[in-house]
Amino acid sequence: MIELIATAESLTQGIELLKSGVDRVVVGEEVFGLRVPGYLSFEEILELTNLAHRLEKKIIVAANAILHNDKIDKARPFLRKLKEIGVDQLLVGDTGLIQIMKETEYYIPYIYDASVLVTSHGQINFWKNYGAIEAMVAREVPYVELEKLAPEVQIPIIVQVYGAQCIHQSKRNLLDNYFRYIEKEPIDFSKRHLFLSEPTKKQTHYSIYQDSHGTHVFANNDINLIKHLDMLFNIKANIWYLDGIYTPGNNYVEIVKQYLNARELLENYEWSEHKVEHLSNRINELHPVNRELATNFFLYSAEKVK
Repeated sequence: MIELIATAESLTQGIELLKSGVDRVVVGEEVFGLRVPGYLSFEEILELTNLAHRLEKKIIVAANAILHNDKIDKARPFLRKLKEIGVDQLLVGDTGLIQIMKETEYYIPYIYDASVLVTSHGQINFWKNYGAIEAMVAREVPYVELEKLAPEVQIPIIVQVYGAQCIHQSKRNLLDNYFRYIEKEPIDFSKRHLFLSEPTKKQTHYSIYQDSHGTHVFANNDINLIKHLDMLFNIKANIWYLDGIYTPGNNYVEIVKQYLNARELLENYEWSEHKVEHLSNRINELHPVNRELATNFFLYSAEKVK
């Protein structure tokens, strides 16, 4: 069985995703959610959770931020509230939060998501012993390594198949610092519309934005593995993650539907290059025009990643 997990920027989009056939929807708020497309209130999370349960779907809350003392102090009330709401799972990467969830009253089943650190079956199996039910594999792990990793893990792995890929995070407010350095008034960073470019490589366009967690920089190209899902299917890496942080509105919902169509092709043994090409073309039409799509690390050789 193939599962699709998709982020939601709003209550409305979350409802559309659930009704479209997505198995799990990821939502978050500002304090604990890292690089989520939008922030939902507890009331909205409750409404979406109730709908998900009626549809026999699940809600994941992003709690994947790196938590410093000011945020760790808020963790217990946050977890208590989520348990009252009845959310199904968390995305977690901070060991401090995992330590708190050792206490039975605060435990919620969690997916281990420590970004670039999740690269081996040994590490994944280690966190399984501390309560993780699944693990999000680092986006930098290529298929040749996934082939070796997948048979050895003791819990299911999740692979990102669509969306932006973060390549750097700093706790510092680098954009504020830059504008102070050039002695100009800082602009509004909340729209996530800024790009960086290397002086000697004019074709580079790294998306950059700043929030309460610091500064985030993203790869030139967004991930799109629509043509290679059969490879994941063959190694039983059948939980696919789609990130809509830079693909807003209905276009994102429609892109997710193309992946739902791809799932149907695989599960019904109707996969063909021609049919998948049609889905790929549709994604290209829907994807933001100022962003490019690629397979990123997925098809790299092991030597190239090193």
